[in-house]
Amino acid sequence: MEITFVHNGRLHQNFTLDNARDLGLTEEELAAALAEGRKPKVRAECRRRIYGKASAETQMNMATAAALISAKAEDDRSAEETEVLSGLNDAIGWVTDMRAAYQSISADPEADIYDDASWPPFPDGARDLVAKF
Repeated sequence: MEITFVHNGRLHQNFTLDNARDLGLTEEELAAALAEGRKPKVRAECRRRIYGKASAETQMNMATAAALISAKAEDDRSAEETEVLSGLNDAIGWVTDMRAAYQSISADPEADIYDDASWPPFPDGARDLVAKF
């Protein structure tokens, strides 16, 4: 495994852990470099999972529908429109949970970024909404 880090004001790229230790990095500094190196991988996996559930086009269509429905008075919305807003609320909550998971998984070198159990489950309400678009 190779890491990139700044030590004594200089950028060091593609160093092994042993090479970094030889330079005098502490275990705490090594852990920070490892965590920082995980972020792009975890970010990519988070993004893949989000777009795997709802493509950019689907998300735009959902946002457009939400805007149109939200412009109506609450009493004027149909049951289906209310259901769309509820599903959208579930979807937005899930994305928020995914972002929080990104932070915690990035910081935990033991977390398996590819294990479904590491990530929040996709809510049924969001799944039903995505199926409509």
